[in-house]
Amino acid sequence: MTPKSKSHTLWNDLGSVLSPRTAVLFIGSLVIPAAAFMLYPFLTIYFTHVLHDTAAEAGLLLSIRFLSSAVFGFLGSWSSGRWGLLRTYYISSLLTAGAIALLAFQHQVIPIILLLLVMGVSGSTVMSMIRGLSNIGVVADHRGTALNVIHWLTNVGMAVAMPFSALLLHGGHSRIPFYVAAGAYAVMVPVVALFFGKNPPAGAGKPDSPANAKTSGLLGILRQDIAFTYLMASFILWALVEMQFESNVPLDLSYHLLHGTALYGILGGIDMVIVFVLQLVVSHWLSQNKSPWYGYAGFVMLGGLMVGGLWQTVIGWSISIILLSVGEVFSISQIMNLMGILPKEGQQGSYFAIFGMAQGLATFLAYSLGGVIYQWLHPAVLFSLCLPAAAISAVLYRSARVRAYASASISESSAV
Repeated sequence: MTPKSKSHTLWNDLGSVLSPRTAVLFIGSLVIPAAAFMLYPFLTIYFTHVLHDTAAEAGLLLSIRFLSSAVFGFLGSWSSGRWGLLRTYYISSLLTAGAIALLAFQHQVIPIILLLLVMGVSGSTVMSMIRGLSNIGVVADHRGTALNVIHWLTNVGMAVAMPFSALLLHGGHSRIPFYVAAGAYAVMVPVVALFFGKNPPAGAGKPDSPANAKTSGLLGILRQDIAFTYLMASFILWALVEMQFESNVPLDLSYHLLHGTALYGILGGIDMVIVFVLQLVVSHWLSQNKSPWYGYAGFVMLGGLMVGGLWQTVIGWSISIILLSVGEVFSISQIMNLMGILPKEGQQGSYFAIFGMAQGLATFLAYSLGGVIYQWLHPAVLFSLCLPAAAISAVLYRSARVRAYASASISESSAV
């Protein structure tokens, strides 16, 4: 372990990754999720109140977007391997913008399903390409920092978007959020082109080499890179637990506690404050404290949702959300640091497309499988399962980390 430098601060870490190109990617990772979350969380209300679908029908329609990302996300990998990261980013951004704009005028089920399928694949591909572009534009030692900044900005954008849409854009009851979201995806295309168009970094604008193309597909990468396979298994379980805060926690609070919906809003605010304040600080602190045990402890803390599920009190759920928030910050920093060094040169788009597929699969399972366990068994069973799931996620992450740093292709200086 290298000794700490007194001049090495959080701002030095940010300065090491900041350039005009990464700056525009950081802006995109803030603007695009912000605009998207002015729309996506309110689609349930839009489908039920404007299109007059039932709650069950609205839930099924929304699940299509997540399932599409999980099942067809390989198209992002395929296109980036053949057209390069930049072209794939442009195409997926424009497809998403067009699908969102068209969705605002649809009333029939079949067109809505088709557009949600497109949005699921293309929307997740946009963020995958942003992560891939940031990874090739930063030296290996600082790629984890860049990905953590993108993750933090994405969460900031999402948090700001929801109250803004609800209070000012009539989210769920008007077409304005559709136009804002579509416009954000479309506008970022020429902005990115302005900074990347003439001389893109190696790998951004070119397809994979023939040697890479043979192993750039989903199965090829998972077979060849066992460390990455373990990391994706860990990430799916991580996201499955973390997404309970958006899927089944509000449902449980509304059922079991007086003013449960209001309490969820308060707990959501607490979660946002903890994540926003700690994310960059923890990312910097972990870069100075190399022990992986902080990350392992963070994974296990995610399972703190069990406290609220069993106790069913305001205090119990408050403890759960604090544990979840702190655990999320420590664990996702470790995941992003490892994601920064695992992708092979020339395969950034494929790796991050698979990452997006894993996220889509976990979100779909959180809403569908989590709901089934909640309804058919018992809420206590669902939230109790969060602890072993989080622990297994930690074990899988450790396996990924050990294999990654045992590989000769990853230098010891890149260790987290």
